[in-house]
Amino acid sequence: MKLKHAKWLIKIGDGLAGDSTDGESEVIISEEILIDDNISDFEKLVSFDYPNLLLNINNSIYFKERTIFAPTLEVVHDVNNTMMGYLAGEEKVYISSDSLCIEEGNMESELDTITTDLLNSINCSGLPTHQLKLK
Repeated sequence: MKLKHAKWLIKIGDGLAGDSTDGESEVIISEEILIDDNISDFEKLVSFDYPNLLLNINNSIYFKERTIFAPTLEVVHDVNNTMMGYLAGEEKVYISSDSLCIEEGNMESELDTITTDLLNSINCSGLPTHQLKLK
């Protein structure tokens, strides 16, 4: 069962699950991992998928056995922020570089269009956001 689930997750991550049209895919989710209730509150979602979170905070196996799927990176960040609220300790914020390294070429003409706000808003899969918050 775990191997089948792992292969399914890899197919989703590689964009191979479901029928893709116009860059969007419809993926069928097994009933055994689907939450029946219409959960719109992230706290309910976290408590459903991570029961006894604080008791298992140092248990790596506990976290390896759980996953929350989210349709966008924005939702992923919302779920992560909700989970961070459960954790004790001082939050540390690390900020990315928000300036360009100009070497050769004619970048000077593009500097007006590449603003600090634009650099700070870049949100790519596999990279942390401009503000990385850790506890």
